[in-house]
Amino acid sequence: MKNIKKYFACILVASATFVSCENQIFEEPYSSLSPSDIFSDPSRVEKAAVGMYDALQNPEYLGGRALIYADIRGIDCGNPTYFGDIPSFTSLNSSNGTVGLAWTAAYRTINESNLFVKNITANSGVVSAEKEKQFIAEAKFIRSLSYFYLVNLWAQPYGFTAGATHLGVPLVLTSSDAPFSPENQIPRNTVKEVYDQMIKDLEEAVVDLPASSATPTLSSVARATKGAAYGLLARINLYKKDYAKALEYANKVEALKVFQLNASPAEGFDTYITPENIFSVAHNGGDNPNTNHALGQHYAPTQRADIQIDPKYVALMSVTDLRRTELVKEANGAFWTAKYTRVSDWAPIMRYSEILLIKAEALANIASGVDANAVALVNQVRSRSKASTIAPATKAELVAAILNERRIELAFEGQGLFEFLRTGRNLPAHSVVPEYKFGNGLLVFPLPLNDVQRNPKLVQNEGY
Repeated sequence: MKNIKKYFACILVASATFVSCENQIFEEPYSSLSPSDIFSDPSRVEKAAVGMYDALQNPEYLGGRALIYADIRGIDCGNPTYFGDIPSFTSLNSSNGTVGLAWTAAYRTINESNLFVKNITANSGVVSAEKEKQFIAEAKFIRSLSYFYLVNLWAQPYGFTAGATHLGVPLVLTSSDAPFSPENQIPRNTVKEVYDQMIKDLEEAVVDLPASSATPTLSSVARATKGAAYGLLARINLYKKDYAKALEYANKVEALKVFQLNASPAEGFDTYITPENIFSVAHNGGDNPNTNHALGQHYAPTQRADIQIDPKYVALMSVTDLRRTELVKEANGAFWTAKYTRVSDWAPIMRYSEILLIKAEALANIASGVDANAVALVNQVRSRSKASTIAPATKAELVAAILNERRIELAFEGQGLFEFLRTGRNLPAHSVVPEYKFGNGLLVFPLPLNDVQRNPKLVQNEGY
């Protein structure tokens, strides 16, 4: 049973929350309690810090939808019709309201972090110096995480151009007192600049984030910790193909000696707070993305049942693989993932199995031949699931095996399309979708037409 006895008292703090304003990057604040009211009281500052995680629950973005979009535009979810043109590529256009809502939600989450940093800095000393540093570090982690999905959904991957000099997304690093002033019509930064900022935020944050707990708790999984920051740094550097740095940060996660694989691959999706779960966006029965947005609603055959999984994905696993027997269900003549089954399911952002596979991929690419440690890491993940071990004969076979293992292990956790883009591979034909060559402009989302029309400095993605 998915039974969590304790949850965040996540609240929306009025002075740190922004109302929707037609897909604007900057959004107009409303007032109830003034910043001076909130940031003059230590208990209110604590609640405001927790309120940043409420922003992460945004149903249009990291409440689950950002993960869904990355996966339904990959190859393992067929072509779910509920999401309109999003999984079909060719018919998607810049007027798509669903894409526009996700863009707005991303920047709304980022602005929550920026506004918190602005207000706590302006009222320094209300909480202890240690707490103040921790809260600012958490804000930077949330901002970096938000930009990770933003830049990978709306921009071509890091390796698209030499030096990643192609257009990314606008970097908004401060909260504006005049959100509609002309100076806030900012252009897109390069992908390199966005990645550099994500890394800078995380490297600064990790110094002041709390240590990850050897005994997992709600706060150690659903709030940022050193392990979560190191893990995201490992992922970001892997996406850059900076294998040395990816390896360095994966090793830092391991060196914490608090994470390990669960006995069953299903356990982390059943109880959430386990030694394998590094960071997740938490939900509960009364505070969740609800009927039209929750992961469990979209993926479960007993709920909305919008997203089936492709039989070709199921065929990647043997009949004894626990990821096949525990995490795939057959119902109504189709296959479904059992990672999400109800509205209160958490959104998994980082698990320890991913860290092992990041380390394996980094080692495999750095080595000149078949790296034995990389093979052992992949087999560690496979053995946990009672899958047969791999024994690649060449470096190319090892890299291919790692990518295949990532596809199996991390399926439906928000990296489906990204896996092809970051590795420079064509997106294969699937369902009714034809093959898309690497670099095709339609492989990334369009910038919302509203924003492009309002801000002449925003350049639209190719093909839209």
